Amino acid sequence: MVGEELKVLEKLKEELGGRLLDSSYNSSRRVLIVKVSREAITKSIEVLKEVSGGELHLTSINGADLEDRFELTYFIWLLPQRLRVLVKVEVPREDLRVESASKVSPATLLYEREVHEMLGVKFEGHPKLERLFLPEDWPEGVYPLRRS
Repeated sequence: MVGEELKVLEKLKEELGGRLLDSSYNSSRRVLIVKVSREAITKSIEVLKEVSGGELHLTSINGADLEDRFELTYFIWLLPQRLRVLVKVEVPREDLRVESASKVSPATLLYEREVHEMLGVKFEGHPKLERLFLPEDWPEGVYPLRRS
């Protein structure tokens, strides 16, 4: 790694310490992939917002049911660096709670609602965690994107 992606990664290491669990960089696609502890998701987005001078665009949050755990991936575009960053966090199946990042990046509001509705992940601190796509008569506790 050289250039902007290294600066971003160094800042994440400095701010997150041991909560930054892993990282890799795909130079052909200019994508930095970082895995953080679930306690560090909001802090990691704060750091990315800081290094981009506030010019951060969160484009999506994807959730995946990996049977024994769930993995959330936050897709972020750092505009000044022209760098994509994927922030990954694992959430144990028996405790599907993670802090809402909506105070740091308001764009997460709808994405968190979608992941909550489809997988049942609880985003603590979300101001309005309610249905977005499913009909009103959809059964409570049934999540369409769960494996079981």
